[in-house]
Amino acid sequence: MYPDRFVLLENPVYDPLPHLKEAILLYKHRNRKKVVEKAVELKPYYSTLVYTGGIRGDRVDENILIL
Repeated sequence: MYPDRFVLLENPVYDPLPHLKEAILLYKHRNRKKVVEKAVELKPYYSTLVYTGGIRGDRVDENILIL
């Protein structure tokens, strides 16, 4: 839905593989730093940061949690 963007997702739910099954979109941006700044501002209880595009030098694993 948002190609080549970093997205901040709240309350991610994973299936057993684990693949992201569902979540609430909080914010999206091309710049990873902007998304992290927004996460600090919003302070979601349980969230994850996902890159929606192909391989990048600063590739983000969908299991990285922002606390």
